[in-house]
Amino acid sequence: MIAPRSDGTRRAALVVGGCGVVVFGWALVAYAPVPGIAAAVVAVPAFARAATHRVAVFLALAAVGGGMTWAAFGTTTGYFVLNRSRLDAVVAEIAAMPTLVSFERGRDDPPAAERTAWWESTRLVNGRRVTPYRPQGARDTGSLREIDVLRDLGVPYARYRALCDALERLGLAGFTRGPGGEIALDEPIPGGTPWGTSFVYRPDDAFPAGSGAESDRRLAPNWFFVTRG
Repeated sequence: MIAPRSDGTRRAALVVGGCGVVVFGWALVAYAPVPGIAAAVVAVPAFARAATHRVAVFLALAAVGGGMTWAAFGTTTGYFVLNRSRLDAVVAEIAAMPTLVSFERGRDDPPAAERTAWWESTRLVNGRRVTPYRPQGARDTGSLREIDVLRDLGVPYARYRALCDALERLGLAGFTRGPGGEIALDEPIPGGTPWGTSFVYRPDDAFPAGSGAESDRRLAPNWFFVTRG
């Protein structure tokens, strides 16, 4: 037999479940998938433990919580809705730096030791490979120093770093400008994949050129999701 639950046990379960709901709500606002999923995993059994019909409540909450978690963190629409304000802010930052035509985050490995450049720490700025460290030795001959390129473009380094950090937080690989003021925020491309996906902002609200894939769609006024090969 299952021992009857005491009021203290039930209250504790409700408190744990409530804390899970609060953390889940925060994870939605901050778009933090790992804490959000963990909060749902904690909250569902906690609330079920406090209920009279544990199994039925657990199954119902698991179905609802799982669906919400998947919609929020597992779909393109969920990503866009929860990050809309952040994506708008990134587009505004890019528009404020017109000399930056394209950018790819690349890698950012720290130097192996002081005064020693790590030659794989490179990004692509307007199609040119740059490194945040001073090129040294034969291995670095193909890279330009990042800060020198930005100075030539008239881009403030602090503003550029803020843009890099914002793209990284959003899990985006970079951006590309297109005709008519178009700005495509590119998602990372898995190795060997001949196409990529982008969140595209169009000031004229015209549907951008894409591959015609079924996933190509309008997300909101001026915003589109397209696949390009």
